[in-house]
Amino acid sequence: GTFSRCGLVPQKRNMCVGVQASSIITTSGSVMMKPCKPRRVPLPTIFEEDSDNCVLSLPQLPEDMQELLADPSKLNSRAMDAQAVAHRLKSAGKRERSLMLACLGNSLRAMAFSGEASVVVLAAIEVAVGHDRNRFVEIFRGHVLELSTSQHGHEVLIKLIETLPPYLLGFVIDEMTGRAVATAQHKYGCHVLGSIITYSSLSMISELVAEIAEEAGRLVCDWQGKDVLQQLLEYGTSECRSVIVQKLMPQLPNLSVDRAAAHVVKQAFQFADESEKQMMAHALLQASKSISTVDIACSRGGSSILQEIDFLGLCRTEFHLRLIDALPRLAKCKFGRRIAVCFGLQ
Repeated sequence: GTFSRCGLVPQKRNMCVGVQASSIITTSGSVMMKPCKPRRVPLPTIFEEDSDNCVLSLPQLPEDMQELLADPSKLNSRAMDAQAVAHRLKSAGKRERSLMLACLGNSLRAMAFSGEASVVVLAAIEVAVGHDRNRFVEIFRGHVLELSTSQHGHEVLIKLIETLPPYLLGFVIDEMTGRAVATAQHKYGCHVLGSIITYSSLSMISELVAEIAEEAGRLVCDWQGKDVLQQLLEYGTSECRSVIVQKLMPQLPNLSVDRAAAHVVKQAFQFADESEKQMMAHALLQASKSISTVDIACSRGGSSILQEIDFLGLCRTEFHLRLIDALPRLAKCKFGRRIAVCFGLQ
C-alpha cells in the first residue's frame, strides 16, 4: 500500500543465498538494485572436519592406507606403513593433505612417543599451514615435560619449536619454567632447551633463561648442562652472559681443567664483553693454589682456553712471563707444547 500511495513500483527482493543488494536512485528517479559482493564464509580448518568421515572423502588413496587412517593407532607398531603415510603427507595436494591430517587428529599425541609412528607426526608438523598449526598447541599442551624426556617425543617438540611461529610457543615455555635446570641436565631435554633458546624471542624466555643462568655453577660441569650454557652465552642477552660469568669466576681455574666445564669457559671468552674477558684472564694468571696456570696449560681443556686467550690478545705478555719458567714441563706434554708455541716460548 505504501508503494502504491507514493507512486512507486515495488522491487523484487534479491533471494540469492549469501548475496546482499543495495538500492541506487538514478538521475531519472528510478530505483535500481545494485548487487553487492557475496559474503565470504570462512571454511572450517582441517581439524574441525568430521574425522570419522574423512576417509570416505579420500577414495584416491590405496585401500590399505585408508584402513590405517581410519585407525591411526596401528601406525605405532608398523614402521613401513608409518613411513608410507609420512611420504604421502609430504607429496599430497592441499585438499588430500588436509583430509589426511583430519583423520590423524588427536592420535598424533600418542604417535609422538612411538619410534615407528613419530615420523608421521614430524611430517604433519612440517606440512601443516595457517590455522591448522593451532591444533598442535591443543594436542601437545600439558605434555611438554613428558615429550622433552622422551627419545622420540623430544624430536617432535624440537620440530614444533623450529616450525611454529613464536607466538604459538607460549605453552612450551610456560611448562618448562620452573623445571629448566632439571631439563637442562637430561640427555634429551638439553636439546629441547637449546632449540628454545635459539628460536624463541628473548623477551618470551627471560624467566626461563634467568633460572638457568642462576644455576650456572651447578650446570657447568654437567655434560648436558654445559651445552645449554653454551647456547645461552651465544644467543642470550649481555645481562645473561654477565650472570653466567659471575657464577663461574670463583672456581674458574678448576673449571678450566674440567673436560666439560672448559667448553663453557672458552665460550665465555668468545662472547663476554671486554671487561669480563680481562677479568677472567687475570683470574687464570693468578691461579696458584690447587690448580696453577701451568696446570691449566698442560690440560686438554685448559690449553684450548689459553689458545683462545692468545687469539684474542689478552694479557699476552703476562702469560709469557708466567709460563717461561715452566718450559721444561710444558715440553713434556702435547698440550703444553702447543701453548709454548702460541705464546712464543720456543
